[in-house]
Amino acid sequence: MTVEELQQNPGYKRWLTLTHDEILPFVQEEFGKRGWLTRFYIFLNLALLTGMIVLGAWQVSQGRIGIGRVILNSLLGFVLTLSLLVPIHEGIHGLAYKLVGAPRVQYGSDIKKFIFFAMADHFVVGFPRFIIVALAPFLVINFFTALSIFYVSLNYQWILLGVLLMHTGACAGDFAMLSFFLRHRGEGLLTYDDVSNQRSYFYRREENEAGQEG
Repeated sequence: MTVEELQQNPGYKRWLTLTHDEILPFVQEEFGKRGWLTRFYIFLNLALLTGMIVLGAWQVSQGRIGIGRVILNSLLGFVLTLSLLVPIHEGIHGLAYKLVGAPRVQYGSDIKKFIFFAMADHFVVGFPRFIIVALAPFLVINFFTALSIFYVSLNYQWILLGVLLMHTGACAGDFAMLSFFLRHRGEGLLTYDDVSNQRSYFYRREENEAGQEG
């Protein structure tokens, strides 16, 4: 479905307009609703952090590594995530958009709020395709990071664990948007980005009308 078809479709109406300045408050509000996906995401982060603490304490107690090295290498993983992995993360979003049919992808950022995003201008996305776009960076980067842990020395393992923890935490916006789609899945939610106006528009089916999901 094109934007023009969506706008002219009597079964759909514009429901929500989200300016890109409002992304951070939107994410915070979605986490405040505590849907099952956001609860799972919070649990995942806490489980990963707890596992790292337990593993680090055990390794330090066994004399396998010093606590200073654990902390330093974990922090290095954080820095790598916030620098090198940011463009990779957004690039994977862009590839996912291409995979689901977007003709072009553009990238943007709000440095002051440390927000980065990939946008497919005027490309209509529904729930099935949004799952792929939202989860692609989380699944790809975390999978290869976790796999690599088994093939490097102990020092590098802690760098990768730092990457794993920080990147998981950095996916909060993706999980918030996916949680939003899940909560409104029954309403046939569709969305598209307007890059020039820095807005995202959300449409949902009119009651008692059958729309077509993108």
